[in-house]
Amino acid sequence: MPNTANIIAFRAPQRHKAVTATAEFAPAHSGYSDLARLVPGISDTPYFHNRSQNSELASIPISSDLRPRSYLSRVAAELQPRFFKRFRPSMLAPALLDAMLIIVVFAIQATVAGPSRNGTLNPATLCTYLAAFFIFSIGEDLYSPRKTATAENGAVVRAIGWATFFATLPLVPFGAPDTALAFVAVSGCSLFVLLVVRSFWRVLCPKNNRTRNVLIVGSGRKAKQIADAIHHDPTSLRLVKGYMAENHLRNIYGPAMLSRISREQFIDEIIIASAESGVAELAAAEARRNQLDVKLVPEICAESQPGEIAIETVGGVPLLNIHHHHSPQYGLAAKRNLDVAVALCGGIALSPLLLLIAIFIKLDSAGPVFYRAARAGRKGRKFICFKFRTMFPDADATKDDLRRRNEREGAFFKIGNDPRITRIGHFLRRYSLDELPQLWNVVLGDMSLVGPRPHPADDVSIYKIRHLQRLDFIPGIPGLWQVTARRDPSFERSVALDVEYIKNWNLWLDLRILYKTVGAVLAGSGV
Repeated sequence: MPNTANIIAFRAPQRHKAVTATAEFAPAHSGYSDLARLVPGISDTPYFHNRSQNSELASIPISSDLRPRSYLSRVAAELQPRFFKRFRPSMLAPALLDAMLIIVVFAIQATVAGPSRNGTLNPATLCTYLAAFFIFSIGEDLYSPRKTATAENGAVVRAIGWATFFATLPLVPFGAPDTALAFVAVSGCSLFVLLVVRSFWRVLCPKNNRTRNVLIVGSGRKAKQIADAIHHDPTSLRLVKGYMAENHLRNIYGPAMLSRISREQFIDEIIIASAESGVAELAAAEARRNQLDVKLVPEICAESQPGEIAIETVGGVPLLNIHHHHSPQYGLAAKRNLDVAVALCGGIALSPLLLLIAIFIKLDSAGPVFYRAARAGRKGRKFICFKFRTMFPDADATKDDLRRRNEREGAFFKIGNDPRITRIGHFLRRYSLDELPQLWNVVLGDMSLVGPRPHPADDVSIYKIRHLQRLDFIPGIPGLWQVTARRDPSFERSVALDVEYIKNWNLWLDLRILYKTVGAVLAGSGV
């Protein structure tokens, strides 16, 4: 652990100061609206405050406020089986993918075997098999992002094995042993397919984009203990971004400093590892104000058995969860499922057009068909964004020389009659056809169909701190700014629209933006 006398143990990027130092670190405040973490669909300020100022935002649907659960919902929660309580919305996408792969394998078997040997694909037996597979998958915690590759493969084997046992058990007494054997063989093929797909997906989508950024409040033995536990726990998705000592938090500027650090480092969770109750209360209050999760390392963690008191353990160190900021998990899971389905179907349907565009690009100028560039995604994480190449191959090298001609304000770069754009590039940009390869980014999970546009790393480096809120959401191909103020040169305007989109996000809003995007593309409004 680094020197705990420092307020924060990281190398923060140098950013332009938005206001004076006194204003940035004001000790008394009622909330840092431009520093708090944005939670999709949940606004921290009254939305009607600025509705009259932006006519484009006046028709945005507003998500309902979170309300206490009704009596019936509480009764239903108590009556449901325990394994249902282990189900999380994030499990929907991988579970549906597993179901699709299993059904495809069984369908291929039925097609190959012919009508005389199609008993294996009996709908009732297949439904029983799938139900048993998902019950055991949830029991094995198969879809937990914390599982290592070995543990995940083992969970798949056990879930398939027990599902096969329960699905074939009724077949043997009724005189269908040959069907049972065929079912076992096809189930083995399903197991092989699931393992291969998981291995392939681990290569394409490592778990780096699922890590949770953590700030540890404390400077003593417990702070070092929890930091070491996180570092050495192979199943932990947490990443320690730094430490904040008690004496600095007690300082008059301490809460403001915690808010600023949390914003710059995209902190998701505050872990309080301090024995001082006043420090813990102050850190928890500031974390709630910034919509951050809060966990507490109990004082007796070193002397107690973790299973007796812990809600969660990291490397054997118990953490008491004292605050969790809820997010619309089912809505976000539905958004992800919709993204994958539309991106895959769209990519297949548009494949002739993609091939035709690739041919024209090669005929128009020398160089690769695709343009691969680093972009800043959610929480500032870098990813490779794919586009059709619309410029000459050496275009990036001349960007700095052309910045004096920039026609946009702030961290935007756009010039009219850009000399770097090829002839076919002008056409592709006008109708936004150059962005079609980003459907692959959507499949990989780096982007969504709708969201704030991803910016280049050099543009993000000159963000002011209040601009970082737009990175709290996964970037998209079109966004609210693209369909309302695409030609507006103001960067502040685009950020304001992105922030309002995140705060008021819901699936209906995404569908409306997609609908407006189709009209904008057909009208050739791209620049």
